[in-house]
Amino acid sequence: MPPVPEAGGRTAGGAPSSERPGSAAGSGSAKGAAPAERSEAERAADAAAVIARAEAVVAEAAGSGGLYTRPYGKPHSYLRDRSHPGERRTKRRNMLVTVAASIATALVVILLVGTGMIGNPTDTGNTADRPRQAADDGPRVRAPAGGNTYHPDIPRREMEAVIADRSRALAGRNADAFVAPIDPAATNLLAEQRRLFANLTQIPFAESRYVAPADPGPTPSDLETAAAQATAAAPSRPTADIVVSFVHRVEGTDPQPVAENYRWTFARASAGAPLWLIAVSAAPYVSVTYPMPWDQAALVVEQRPHVVLFASVSHKSKASGWADKAETAAQRDLAAWRGPQLPVTRFLVYVTPDRRTFNEMSESRELANADGVCASLAPNTVVPLGDKTTRWTGCRVFLDGAGEAFDTRNDTGFMSLVEHELGHAMVAGFAAVRAQPPTWVAEGFAESLPWSDPRLSNGHVEAVREHLADGKFTGRLPTDADVYSPDPDTAAASYHYAMQAIRYMAKEFGADKAHTFVAEVYRDPSRLDAALTAATGLDRVTFEQKWSAYVKRNPGS
Repeated sequence: MPPVPEAGGRTAGGAPSSERPGSAAGSGSAKGAAPAERSEAERAADAAAVIARAEAVVAEAAGSGGLYTRPYGKPHSYLRDRSHPGERRTKRRNMLVTVAASIATALVVILLVGTGMIGNPTDTGNTADRPRQAADDGPRVRAPAGGNTYHPDIPRREMEAVIADRSRALAGRNADAFVAPIDPAATNLLAEQRRLFANLTQIPFAESRYVAPADPGPTPSDLETAAAQATAAAPSRPTADIVVSFVHRVEGTDPQPVAENYRWTFARASAGAPLWLIAVSAAPYVSVTYPMPWDQAALVVEQRPHVVLFASVSHKSKASGWADKAETAAQRDLAAWRGPQLPVTRFLVYVTPDRRTFNEMSESRELANADGVCASLAPNTVVPLGDKTTRWTGCRVFLDGAGEAFDTRNDTGFMSLVEHELGHAMVAGFAAVRAQPPTWVAEGFAESLPWSDPRLSNGHVEAVREHLADGKFTGRLPTDADVYSPDPDTAAASYHYAMQAIRYMAKEFGADKAHTFVAEVYRDPSRLDAALTAATGLDRVTFEQKWSAYVKRNPGS
């Protein structure tokens, strides 16, 4: 096919055109009108609203157990040594609440500056988007949020043209056009982006495109100031950043599109010179899903009816066998399901090449004994803080390819791991983004799948028997605090008791009742008691009495 032209006239071969456009017309002349003076009462009201929003962020993080930098749900993990599943989880919870408080404090400061409550009392506007001078590049204007920066010699329309060209190059499977905008001197970036292209073209995307999210852009006065700084400072070369979303939907695994957010940095030697992409990184200030598996090492992709499995090319000889086993696990889970129609029946699984990559992908550094994580993805839309209806769309299952479950002699461990994590992925789409189910329901259901599979043997027995023998069993359904207990015996037993609650429900009242209960609690955790009664005909107290008797009759089984 003919080469795809790059923005401003560069062809797929990367040669600059003699007709490249220059800087934006009129970018350094107009001035914006000063905003109207706000009363002290108005500014105080704005400040109070900002503080309330920040407090809500902290409260939500403390209540739900997590504030993540990715639009992921609370990741559900499968633990290598399941006799100690709660180890390190409390540290992670406390860390996330602390991070939430820090973010909220920063939000208060940033937004109060914007309302004029902090900073120079004579300042008339948001200082967050004022131009700043960088030591190693041209003056840039920071956007109020989202990570964009601006330069009068790099119009946004030119960057957007490059973004559109990249979408066309990916759709046309044109590798040269895909990397054409990259600075030839950026050899590492060129190699990384060629590898990215090779990875992306193996994946069964139902849709994929690069877009620049809407941005208010700089004011005319911002650009005038930046132009004045450029004239005075004469830096090495002008640069500008733009947030770019890779909006995509993997066939069968994602009911709706999701977005991976990057920050692209552009540079040109001077006004009218060729525009080059010089860096790609995670987008700051916005929810990000970077990196995704395709941003890592070169991939091999194995497709099965219910599984799309990614593995590093270093595991190429093993990937097909893993995909076959994962497909078997998926079929077993799907065959066991007796509840309402599932949101998805195909699952994306990434077997990481090493522990470092697993940690980076799963953000499970505080779960040192986790071998697998299922991370739910939010749809490519804004989810307001109080939204209880927008649901997760698709999941990414990350497995530690260097973990014990991948020992060739441990087939049972592998199947238990995958059945558990795919169990989470099966039902994740029932849940609202901002209304997560209790841990005992989520982990109990996922663990019930391998435990109910007669072909697999399982652990926990000794720890649970000891917990019962020591009189530590309370007869109450485990709370999140129980599952996340710093005491490893309590955590291990609680994990097992959660599984036994779902198994007991399925045995006594039918798998259809148990699985419908799980789906209903995912949909609305506040209706747990009503869903329990609908499934069993019992109130919570009576159910707990009967379930606790079952636990004592079947210690650790």
